Amino acid sequence: MSDARQRRWVALGTSGVLMLWAGGLLLSHGACNSARKPMDSPASSSKRALRSDPPPTKNGLAPVTRRQLHVTEGQVVNLQEEDEQDGTRFAIEGPRQRAVVPETTGDEAELRFTWLGATSEVIPLASGRQREQVGLKLRARDGCNLIYAMWRIAPSAGIVVQFKSNPDDHESSACGNAGYTTVRPRFMEPLDRLSPGESHVLRARIDANVLTVYADGLRVWEGLLPPDALRLEGPVGMRTDNARVRFELLVPQAAGPTSHL
Repeated sequence: MSDARQRRWVALGTSGVLMLWAGGLLLSHGACNSARKPMDSPASSSKRALRSDPPPTKNGLAPVTRRQLHVTEGQVVNLQEEDEQDGTRFAIEGPRQRAVVPETTGDEAELRFTWLGATSEVIPLASGRQREQVGLKLRARDGCNLIYAMWRIAPSAGIVVQFKSNPDDHESSACGNAGYTTVRPRFMEPLDRLSPGESHVLRARIDANVLTVYADGLRVWEGLLPPDALRLEGPVGMRTDNARVRFELLVPQAAGPTSHL
């Protein structure tokens, strides 16, 4: 056999040995893996991640659950099939509804609502005026001492901000419609009349002594709160008068004390 042919056979033999050695390594690695717990598939890992994620937030705010919402007047109906206390979408059919979210800071809230028209029963306000409106409560110490940012629907459309101050009274039955002061805006945009079935977003935020109100993401009202309003302390909440609505109430994620000064 020539030297060239001998070298070729040696090279082929060496290659075969290397291939057998690599195959053995692969087989042993597979056997080792089979003894371990199988790894999660991408799909199962994704499902677990979804289950452990916190509830979705919107603009830094999180929707309030039924167990967090303290209804002080009227009735709120849960619209979800899940646990009644964990639902975040609600309906109001009655003419007067009031609620607060205890243990929240009182400086910011958002109401995502669909207005379905006037309630079947219409009740005038304590002042005797008849209005359809939905709105937010800020720094709501109680029913006699708080700030309102209201989206008035009828008889005229627009944003109205008022604070109610009755230091010696704490129940609406005691103060009635006393102590209201309308805050004059330094900036205000007119609003179109709502149509039944439309969905809208009302958001209010206090920064220092400035209250800003947004409608559907646009700044529509801004004004300076007077000292009496700034001294109020309490949580956020919401209110409706003679309005059928479907809604979500959103508050800042981090709950905290309701004092501000």
